Amino acid sequence: MENLQKIRIDNKEYFIIDSIQNLRAEDSFIHRSNKLKMFKGNGEARKYIGSYKGDKGKIISDFFEFYDWGVKKNRYKVIQENRCFFSKTNLLKYLYDARIEYQKQEQVYNNDISVNYSKNLQAINSLENEELFFSIINISDLENNQDRAYIRSDDAIWAIWRKLILPKISYLSILKLIPIDKTKDNLQPLFYFRIFLDYSFRTIVHPKLIDHISNTIIEKQIPKRVRKSVSRIGATDYRKKVIEHMPQCLFTKISDEKLLIASHIKPYSICIKEGKENEASDYLNGITLTPTYDKLFDQGYITFKDNGDLICGTLLSRYTWERLGINPNAKNNMRIFPENREKYLEFHRKNVFQDNIDEIYIKWLWENNVMTLYDWYLDKSTLAEDLTDEQLSDLLVCLDFDLGYETLKNGVKVYYLIDLQQGNLSNIEQDILYVNHQDYKKTRWCK
Repeated sequence: MENLQKIRIDNKEYFIIDSIQNLRAEDSFIHRSNKLKMFKGNGEARKYIGSYKGDKGKIISDFFEFYDWGVKKNRYKVIQENRCFFSKTNLLKYLYDARIEYQKQEQVYNNDISVNYSKNLQAINSLENEELFFSIINISDLENNQDRAYIRSDDAIWAIWRKLILPKISYLSILKLIPIDKTKDNLQPLFYFRIFLDYSFRTIVHPKLIDHISNTIIEKQIPKRVRKSVSRIGATDYRKKVIEHMPQCLFTKISDEKLLIASHIKPYSICIKEGKENEASDYLNGITLTPTYDKLFDQGYITFKDNGDLICGTLLSRYTWERLGINPNAKNNMRIFPENREKYLEFHRKNVFQDNIDEIYIKWLWENNVMTLYDWYLDKSTLAEDLTDEQLSDLLVCLDFDLGYETLKNGVKVYYLIDLQQGNLSNIEQDILYVNHQDYKKTRWCK
């Protein structure tokens, strides 16, 4: 189990024991309000997940722990009862990523889908719970017909996500989870359904946004008589400086410049959109990668902490990580020369990285001896600054610590850690560590 990736959802931690990735949202599944003009029909509520025959069928059967596909008497049989869930956070993130496509539409739709955005946003915001559980039933084709496995749910959240997603450019990812802290009540797996938008249609790189930026640059900087060939302004100089500063790929160590890409950390298009051409051409806003790893980074499958620690997302299978030569659970520290590039890395973690970073990598740092609790609070890149007091307190309890304080004679409070297992003050780094009373999340620990 320790070799499995971990994920943290609503303060609960799970092992990812299996996954099904990249299930495209076909137009036939989409609610009629979002359908493409080239297709007819109202859409059907069942979702295709693959063939239930052969080796691929065995994978699907083992994943859902259901083996009665294609049998007439088992049609409408429950596959998993209240063990599947969407997260409100993921649905809101999907809407955020899709907002430009909703508003400006690169694809040609039957209707003006811009009117649906605010209604969908309101529907998701009105949901009371973070985890939205539902059951799935077998609605597959009968055996010897087309051998196609379909699932459906009669729960309300199923209808909501059908209205939310956009055809052809949306994907479903399903993670199979086992709680790390097992009890007799939670031995059965859970199935975490997540939706993602094709990278090229996400708001940060949407074609309509790129077209607008390109046209603006052309009008401002390039005379009409030389507009036949247009490239990024300053691209050659930017690439040269990035590679001079970082002369080899972080992963492969390849240094042949013909194979290297100067990959932007904060996307070029965003820099231009914000009117920050200096950031677009800043060599500190770039890292050197070979094409495969550039794709991983550019499309948000991986990201980095400020100190160079690699953070792997959960959208790739264990097999893919193995073929890439990356162990997503190991401490992989890359020489990214992080000085003065923290703001770019923070942007990448929060806006480009496809996973919710708060779900990924807090507790495993300690479990894998990557850092001590003391290190974590000294390292601003670990998101401690973004946690509320309540979230920080919950996290410390999860780690068997609590935050105590005492009031000095002058009325000042000093905070310290209490080891709940030992029942005494924690001796981290061989000393009791105190924290500034004004804001213990943002200041350095002091003795």
